[in-house]
Amino acid sequence: MNEVSPQDHVALLKEGIAVLSVEIDRRGTHVCVSGRDEVHVRKRVAEVLGEEVDVWVVGDVPRQLRPRACSGYMERDPCVLQLRYVVQGAQHVDDIVIAEDDETVVVFGTVCMSVVGEDGEPIDAPAYVLLDRPLDDRTVIDGVSGEVVPYRNIYEGIEEAA
Repeated sequence: MNEVSPQDHVALLKEGIAVLSVEIDRRGTHVCVSGRDEVHVRKRVAEVLGEEVDVWVVGDVPRQLRPRACSGYMERDPCVLQLRYVVQGAQHVDDIVIAEDDETVVVFGTVCMSVVGEDGEPIDAPAYVLLDRPLDDRTVIDGVSGEVVPYRNIYEGIEEAA
């Protein structure tokens, strides 16, 4: 077997089994899948793709959430905080939990990513949270790293067209 056909992808996904990657080397074909009930998943993949296929079950779902440190912030409008997170490939910011008091705003971001890794160049992506009140002189702290988040005005140095 050299690849998984579209029909096999469909047949497996109808049963909640997602084919995430296929690797072929001198030892054979290795298929990375996700699905509930590992014993059932292995059995169905072998029935559909053949007993000779090496099946890696990487979990119940094809994506996972991971904490990600914030790489920068700026207040776009009063009470609207733009945060920056470095993501890659099909990764995206899933959720940002915030806590704020009179001196501090703490942000804890999570990124949704493939369980088998991502391809592509890292990009600096914006995400937004609403504050209870304007930021003013409060410090922004990253809840993942515990560090102060650097202020970054992404518009600095960009000239408006005349």
